[in-house]
Amino acid sequence: MRRKRNRLVRNLCLICFAVLGLLIYLEINLAPAIQAIAEAKTKLVATEIINKAVNRNAVNNTYGDIVEIHKDSQDRVVLMMPNTRVINQLATQTTLDIERDLEDLKSQGISIPLGLITGSALLSNTGPPLKVEVVPVGTVNVDVMDEFVEAGINQTKHRIFLNITTDLKVVVPMIGSTINISMQVPVTESIIIGPVPEWYMKFSSDNAVPYPVVPPSDGLKTS
Repeated sequence: MRRKRNRLVRNLCLICFAVLGLLIYLEINLAPAIQAIAEAKTKLVATEIINKAVNRNAVNNTYGDIVEIHKDSQDRVVLMMPNTRVINQLATQTTLDIERDLEDLKSQGISIPLGLITGSALLSNTGPPLKVEVVPVGTVNVDVMDEFVEAGINQTKHRIFLNITTDLKVVVPMIGSTINISMQVPVTESIIIGPVPEWYMKFSSDNAVPYPVVPPSDGLKTS
């Protein structure tokens, strides 16, 4: 009886050591793959959230709503002035939408099948799901920016876009990391025929201040 009990204890110890060894092996060999996949999946979902938020808020804002253009008697552009009210509203509402959607993502989380870590196309959708928790870190920063780009002979393209940055903490069992999301999402653009104006009101959340414009060939970025 005692011999049977000793054998049982020995078998249990062997099982415990085997399980512990398996866990150590998984942590050492699979943790980097799991972390990389979790971060990539999180970036993909966050990118989709940001794009949808920008599209929702930019769809009703045309180029003419954001930039007021003044021309002279010869139909030449002499002054370009941003509409700070529309710009601030666009940036503020987009920020609120992204923060709200990221909070929803925090409560829902992301699931990735364990078969994905094998790298096999056949096994990518197999295996039990691994829950990934996504936690927003800090704030979402949304800046309205613009640039002039040469678009052809006597033509200049004026692009308006949002520069969006935020940090997200990705948490999976035994692993945690913080990733930075940084995106430039286009809002609208227009082609200026003829030379760019000599003066242009710079995009800013504060009061617009005129400053001289350098031709696009000189590498101007007005932001």
